[in-house]
Amino acid sequence: MSAAAFDEAAARSFVERWVAAQNAHDFAAYSSLYAQHFAGTKRVGTYSKRFERAAWLADRRPMFVDGVVVRASDLELSGSPGAVRAVFTQDFVAPGFHDTGKKELFLLAQPSGFAISREEMLASNLADAPPAADNAVLAVHRDGVVLQRGIPSAGLGAPRLLPRSKNDTFDVAAPIPESAVNVVTRAWLGRTVTVYAKDGKACESTVQRLEVRVKSEPHFGMRQAWDGEGGAPKSPPSEIAVQIWKTARDDERFVVGVLAKECPGVWAVTRPSAFVVAQAPAPQARAAAVAAFKRLPAYRELQVRFARDNPGSAPTTPWETVDGDLQVVEVRSAPDSSLMIVAARGGVSCGGFMGNLSAIWSVRGAEPAFQFTARGVFKDANAPLVVHGAIDQNSDGSLELLAGPDDFGDQISVLRGAADGYARKVLLSTALWDCGC
Repeated sequence: MSAAAFDEAAARSFVERWVAAQNAHDFAAYSSLYAQHFAGTKRVGTYSKRFERAAWLADRRPMFVDGVVVRASDLELSGSPGAVRAVFTQDFVAPGFHDTGKKELFLLAQPSGFAISREEMLASNLADAPPAADNAVLAVHRDGVVLQRGIPSAGLGAPRLLPRSKNDTFDVAAPIPESAVNVVTRAWLGRTVTVYAKDGKACESTVQRLEVRVKSEPHFGMRQAWDGEGGAPKSPPSEIAVQIWKTARDDERFVVGVLAKECPGVWAVTRPSAFVVAQAPAPQARAAAVAAFKRLPAYRELQVRFARDNPGSAPTTPWETVDGDLQVVEVRSAPDSSLMIVAARGGVSCGGFMGNLSAIWSVRGAEPAFQFTARGVFKDANAPLVVHGAIDQNSDGSLELLAGPDDFGDQISVLRGAADGYARKVLLSTALWDCGC
């Protein structure tokens, strides 16, 4: 390699890392690739806008979601040891959006390796966009569906406190222009969704407008001040809204697609699907599921920890029977097969033992020859799974489990099956600023 040559292998590897970070939805890894002194030009069709580093990353962050795929091909490299120019064809696909075109990165050589000092989409050729996330499961918040989680507060309208009863969370909303959200979120406007309640009751409505919200459980000190304790005047709703809005982190804000007709429910999908309500299993099946649950290594680990933290208890006392409970539900996918979900928690007092554990099995056969196949174990999550039902969006028996919001954080989740078991995706949860004790 001559003195004037650049390290082509290192530059090529850097571009591959840049692509991989986006496809892995790893925003931290993606951000680390950009130099502190950076300028970028975004181009979508005929629209273009220039950004500095902080604004560029804020604009890009909402794109780190399921369904986004980035491909780079025909890479050409040129330059010197100090700076390398990378030009390639980028193919960018997201729910509701697809474009291709030439992209240019300028890679600045630094002691720690390359960093991107300039980026520009040289040409954006918009393809026919696929419909927005046909297989999406969305959380419902009040009168709308949660479309995007994590958004900065800059450029939004004044927040307002939404109506609440005594024991409700403190929910705040602010208007947001369509231009302030990404194309994936905008593609939901005008789409019809089907909303499901816990009992499977369905309701259809259409996404008509967007707004940003925060769902919070404020610290008791904040609530005391708002109530005028200590002799201070009570805070008006407008002041409470501003304080909640300023306290919330960007990742605690979410975009809601407000529906044309309010539909009471917890989850929503883009097309009607068969809803299977979770039910209590027959006694023999329940006993078999509990026995399988207590054979799990994770269950035994919690039992050891419980005994260590509670030396006065009997060695045979199950950990979930002390200030806790154990629930078993069944979701039947066919006459001879079902999914069995066991969820337990124990030790709700602070300063002592606390644990929770959930597990999912595929079950075939009948008593006494039940065949249990493990499909997922969820150890020491924020809360045990509370599954209310499932939907079969593909009409092929591949059930997606719908869980929540029955725990301290009001988590609404969907669990999707794969070859190696079920994985849980939290769709919405309360921002907890108070202690749980």
